[in-house]
Amino acid sequence: MINNSKIDYWDEEVEQVTAFAGPAISFSHIEADNTGLRPYQAEMKLKVYSLWDRMDNVMLQMPTGTGKTIVFTSVVKDIRKWCVRHSPDSKILIVAHRKELIDQASKKLGTIAHGIIQSGKNQRLDLPIQVASIQTFISRRNYDTMLQMRFDFIIIDEAHHSMAPGYQKLWNMFPHSKKLGVTATPWRMSHSGFTSLFGDIVLSKSIEWFVNNEYLSNYDYISIAKDSEVQHAVNGIDKYGADGDYSGSELSAKFDCVKIRAKLYQSYAKFVKGKKGIIYAIDRRHASNICELYAIHGVKICMIDGTTPAEERNRMIDEFKAGTIQVIVNVNIFSEGFDCPDIEFIQLARPTKSLSLYLQQVGRALRISPNKDHSIILDNVGLYNRFGTPMANRHWRSHFIGSDVEESYNDGSGLKRDIMFDCEEREENGYDEGSEQMELVEHAVGGKQIRTEDANSAVALAEYNIFRKNGKYGVCDSRNRTLVPPMYEDMHPYCNGYIPFKQDGKWGIMLKNGTIKVRPKYFYIGPFIEGKAEVQNTPESPMYIINDKLERVE
Repeated sequence: MINNSKIDYWDEEVEQVTAFAGPAISFSHIEADNTGLRPYQAEMKLKVYSLWDRMDNVMLQMPTGTGKTIVFTSVVKDIRKWCVRHSPDSKILIVAHRKELIDQASKKLGTIAHGIIQSGKNQRLDLPIQVASIQTFISRRNYDTMLQMRFDFIIIDEAHHSMAPGYQKLWNMFPHSKKLGVTATPWRMSHSGFTSLFGDIVLSKSIEWFVNNEYLSNYDYISIAKDSEVQHAVNGIDKYGADGDYSGSELSAKFDCVKIRAKLYQSYAKFVKGKKGIIYAIDRRHASNICELYAIHGVKICMIDGTTPAEERNRMIDEFKAGTIQVIVNVNIFSEGFDCPDIEFIQLARPTKSLSLYLQQVGRALRISPNKDHSIILDNVGLYNRFGTPMANRHWRSHFIGSDVEESYNDGSGLKRDIMFDCEEREENGYDEGSEQMELVEHAVGGKQIRTEDANSAVALAEYNIFRKNGKYGVCDSRNRTLVPPMYEDMHPYCNGYIPFKQDGKWGIMLKNGTIKVRPKYFYIGPFIEGKAEVQNTPESPMYIINDKLERVE
């Protein structure tokens, strides 16, 4: 629990003023204006109101590109309309940590009068709605002034950052305000959850639902192979920064080299040459080296990082949106708050342990636009092997609570065990250049998602494929004809005549036509790799190996 007795600056403590009680409002009866909202957005808003009647602090989860900003600005408009009639002294605060997010919220408010509390901006504190940078809001220069203001309603954008000390001061400063935290990814590196600040969470529909209903873009997810040299390099990282993510210096030393940068460009040239996209780099030097390599080959490219002057950054972004610049290489800039729907591809060149960062990055490519029929995600560092594809099932409530849920494909079904090789194993397997080829992992189109076993282009599909529809798995052929209806909890790719499948929490093995070969009674059966699969009878029993004849082997 937060200690409300004192508030601290970044470096010292001051006495807290007496808390005020917020206005009495019944949100379930509030006059909601849903003009311009999609049905699912209006539904999310009403769920927030329902919870606000029972508690002060609520979190809202919606995937990147599905309109979080639209929803919370609609909430602000509803509340302001109510306040004009019933509580004219009440103020509303929208707070974020990036300039892009502040600009985005201000733009969505449109003609509604609001002030902006941000460094370099003239403050209009008399206005009832304020959009603020959290850094400026709690700065020494502004702190005392903000403490005296009455913010009865507070919106926290990108609320997965809300456990940071600066955000937590809001709870101390305004303990009785109604707070709404919005995020695409209620996930923390420490897995400790958000319940110390938020009473409950409103969860949206899945990314799969949004893709199938044409609210998000179809896509091809193309990744390095699980036995590639780069994947083994990622798996071997054992140095971490203060935030729990991979050490930046370690990443730079391992991945900012001529050979791996050459592979980046090769995959770009093969799959997305000429398309508009974003590359996520490790650091400024890495971004600069990528930029130089692509430019040599005639790509209209630029780089942006935190040191890029604002005027120059805005110019490059405008040129990118206009199409004058084809590709932007960035460092920690365009993960949140960047809205350019016609992005055709993103390229992941930076390993990360952060599920939030991964989904924020791939989400840049999933916005729909009349100028594209699908997106391409180039995963050159094998992040899907840790986190699954964008449409993998996510147990967001467990992450919100702080349960120890390990995110991998299909939210912990075991793919990580398939790709984590020891150094000794690598030498024995004798890898060749073929293992360095990019392969199609997931193909999303027409309400059907296909994961391929082996594919070296965005269109090549295996003879038999696993697809996912409405959260269930089935089998189709290369012409997208359904062989086994989507009715199973999970499946591994077809191999050597067998498909491991999960039903009622247990794993078994079927043939491509759906005939059950091994009834589902096992705790886990992995995919067949080089004719062998891992099996675990119970959670407590040891793992063992079976061959393609379903015989136990050493």
